Amino acid sequence: MVNIRKANLKDEANVFNLMEQFPSRQLPGAKPYTLPENIRIFREIIKDGTKGTVFIAEEDSTPLGIVTLSYPVAIRCGGKYTCIEEFIVSEKARGKGVGTQLLQAAIKEAKKNDCYEMQVNAPSELGYPVYVRQNIKDNGKHLNLKLKD
Repeated sequence: MVNIRKANLKDEANVFNLMEQFPSRQLPGAKPYTLPENIRIFREIIKDGTKGTVFIAEEDSTPLGIVTLSYPVAIRCGGKYTCIEEFIVSEKARGKGVGTQLLQAAIKEAKKNDCYEMQVNAPSELGYPVYVRQNIKDNGKHLNLKLKD
């Protein structure tokens, strides 16, 4: 049975092993990624839940996937909204509903945190159909899901 839970500091190695499977699409002008910086950011998110949330999916202590949320604030949203920053399901677990479960946990968490909407910028080809199945709409430049009417 797959267990979806918030990651903690003890999950660091598993999270970064899964991150190695993330499509490496460096955007033009973006800051280059470095492992020490990524580890620092992961720890910061875990320690300060107001900045984001990391969910991990596992089965029998085997990590299957992660989804990470950030919580930006915008005037147009009247405050906080959420962005899915990383969404990774291990190659061995794909097609088994793990991604759907991770996204459902992310949506539930965003609603609990009173977020106005959820955004997904530049989804991967693998992730796109999973997002659409969760009613996250393709609005052209980015995907979003209205969490409030």
